[in-house]
Amino acid sequence: MDIVKLIEETRSYRRFQEKREIPAELLREMISNAGMAPCASNLQRLRFSIITKEKERMVLFSGIGWAGYLTDWLGPEPGKRPSAYIVIHAPAEEEFFTGIDVGIAASYIVLSASAYGVGSCMLLNYDKVSVGSVAPAEGYSTKLVIALGYPGETVLLEKDSKQIRYWRDEKGVHHVPKHSLESLILKG
Repeated sequence: MDIVKLIEETRSYRRFQEKREIPAELLREMISNAGMAPCASNLQRLRFSIITKEKERMVLFSGIGWAGYLTDWLGPEPGKRPSAYIVIHAPAEEEFFTGIDVGIAASYIVLSASAYGVGSCMLLNYDKVSVGSVAPAEGYSTKLVIALGYPGETVLLEKDSKQIRYWRDEKGVHHVPKHSLESLILKG
């Protein structure tokens, strides 16, 4: 697949085909790809948990904030929720580069997911107790939760926008504004 097309198609999905399971091999492949990502001093400090069991997904779902700009929406309704989650953990003792490593690994996971036709949403608004109850990781702290599932909505890029707030139109299409290239470059 063309890298530009893959990047443009890798969006944050918040509604999925919940009943359509993601094969375990694909989830493991996404983590394998994240494991090949560059990281600080090649320390490879991150660890991952895969959550696919329905009861565990329900616990995790109940502790997640889904869309800050959609203030009247509490998240996807039953049948449109993620069919899997990947939790990224880092050692409890924080290093200055941990957040960078997490971001790079998460990018590899969501790009891999997109290449496999799986939608994703990186989530920082989660309840640590809920995560810890389904993905315990002694000596590690949770850094990011990635919701995964086959897309159950249409997400469109709005290129060259001056806005940042995403929205849904009357048909339920999710619009994501992105700045123009010229507005991103400070020099050069």
